[in-house]
Amino acid sequence: MKKLAFISCILLLVLCACQKEETSHPELVLRHADNQSDGYPTVEAAKYMAQLVKERTDGKIEIRIYPDSTLGSELSVMQQMFYGGIDMSRFSLGTLFKYFPDLWVLQLPYLYSDSEHMWRVLDSEIGDMYLNEVVGNGLLGLAWYDAGARSFYTRTPVSSIASLEDLTIRVMENDMMSRTIELLGAESIQIPYGDVYSALQKLRIDGAENNLPSYVFTGHNQAAPYFYQDEHFRLPEVVVMSVYAQEKVAAIDPSYVEIIQECAKESGLYERKLWKEEESRAYEEAVRSGVVFTIPSEEDLLALRKAMEPLYQELGEKEREIVERIGDM
Repeated sequence: MKKLAFISCILLLVLCACQKEETSHPELVLRHADNQSDGYPTVEAAKYMAQLVKERTDGKIEIRIYPDSTLGSELSVMQQMFYGGIDMSRFSLGTLFKYFPDLWVLQLPYLYSDSEHMWRVLDSEIGDMYLNEVVGNGLLGLAWYDAGARSFYTRTPVSSIASLEDLTIRVMENDMMSRTIELLGAESIQIPYGDVYSALQKLRIDGAENNLPSYVFTGHNQAAPYFYQDEHFRLPEVVVMSVYAQEKVAAIDPSYVEIIQECAKESGLYERKLWKEEESRAYEEAVRSGVVFTIPSEEDLLALRKAMEPLYQELGEKEREIVERIGDM
């Protein structure tokens, strides 16, 4: 009897070991691309999402993160996602706009008064409406990530809007952003994110515009130590999944698509927290490195907003209504 019990225990242990071995190998591996480095809020939030997905699918789905533009630039990754070459990524609204022009409204300069205002909008039905803009067009919108406010940084001092005139400023590959720069009297140039530091060093450009953490994280503060904190853009970022990946996930279990959406939204809340912490660290590091910060006067801010009127005048009736709703929130 004791021998039989011993054999039963051995068989049970072997069975458990086999089951553990079976579940240790995922049924589906999704590739998630990011152009930032390890430690950056969006990358860490993507890792958090991957952890949640693995737990809630019992290890059947694994998301592997590829930072540092390993899988290509933002535009290259976007193109690959349209035919399923890459499964997931996080894109700036400025990049998505090239393919989804209805997102025009959310990237208008000086649209939000501050970060809290932006999140009131994105957490509302307006945010849901725009997140769904990409649905059915090759991508599935999952969640919003914070990317702070974009300001100018230059090799030479900028103390007012007049100081921007005739400077050559790098912008991302986005025509509306180019027009914004040109309305301020500067010359815009679209070059890939990874080439900005070299362009500053080689004097190809006088400056660029980006959020504070990116400015410090990439070392651009070493080449362009003057930061004109006008916060002209607040471009949130969107976590997306290709429809091909969605189909592969649904083939394992249709409920897993919703699980990934829920995990992405939770990672979005986590990323907001990381972003605030990173902004504080970036500011302290920038000050230590000798960066000169200039905050525009009220007069300059009014002049900056007035210069943007041509963009707002091009809005259709529907877009004007949304802008008014945003302004009232």
